[in-house]
Amino acid sequence: MIARPFHVLALACMMSVTTSVLAQSTPTNVSPDVMLRALETMNSAASSKLSQSIKREASLQAYIAKNDLADPCGGSSKSNEAHDMAMSFDQALKIAVDHEQSTRGSYDSPATASELRAYTTLTQSTWDKLQASMANVEHMSDCIHGKDKFSDYLGWSEDQRKSNLAAAEKKNAEVSKEHGAEHKELEKKEASQYTAFQASQKTMHEQFLKQSWTKYKFDQTNDLKAYKYRTEYGPNSYYNTYAGSIYGGRGGYGY
Repeated sequence: MIARPFHVLALACMMSVTTSVLAQSTPTNVSPDVMLRALETMNSAASSKLSQSIKREASLQAYIAKNDLADPCGGSSKSNEAHDMAMSFDQALKIAVDHEQSTRGSYDSPATASELRAYTTLTQSTWDKLQASMANVEHMSDCIHGKDKFSDYLGWSEDQRKSNLAAAEKKNAEVSKEHGAEHKELEKKEASQYTAFQASQKTMHEQFLKQSWTKYKFDQTNDLKAYKYRTEYGPNSYYNTYAGSIYGGRGGYGY
C-alpha cells in the first residue's frame, strides 16, 4: 500500500482513536440525553469533514477530466470501507458517547424516542456519505499517484485555489463597489428628501408668521376701535358726562 497523501489522512482526524478504546464494548446503560448529544456532536463533526471531502473530490475529478485520466482514475470506490481510515458508524458513535459521558453536563430537557430516531437516521446518512467520499478521494489519489501525477495535481490544485480566490476577491470588490454606489445614491436621495423637508418647513413657518402677523393686526385694529368707542360712548365718556349735563335731563336734550 502506498503512503497516503497528507490531505487524505487529515480528512479522517476526527475518527482517530486508540486500539484500546475501540476494543471497549459500547455501554448499554446510555441515557437518551447522552445518546442524543453524542449523535448531535457526531453529525456536526461528520458534516464538517464531509464538506471538506466533497471539495477534494471535486478537485480531483476536475484534474482527472482535464488530463484524460477518467478511464483509470475516474471511477468511484466500490465500498465505503475501501480506505485506510474507514470506521463503522457504531464505532464512531461509541467514541462520541464516551466523549459525551466524560464531559457530561446538565441538559435542559430529556430526549424523546422520536428525537433519537430522527437524529440516528440523519447521523447515519451523514456518516455513510462521509465514508463514501473519503473512499473516493483515496481511490482517485492513489490512481493519480500511481501515474506519477500527484505532484502535478498539487501544483494544479494550488493554481486553481489562487484563481478561485482572485475571482472571489474580484466579485467581492464588484459587489462592494455596487453596494457603495447604491449607498451613495441612497445618501443622495436622503439628502434631497431632507432638503425638501427643510424647504417645506420653512414655507410652513413663513405661512405661520404671516398668519400670526395678520391676526395681530386684526386684533390690534379691533382693540383700537373698541378703545375709541369706550372713550366716546362708554361710562364716564364725554357724551355721558359733560355733553349730557349741557343738554339737560337724564336722557339728554331736556326730556
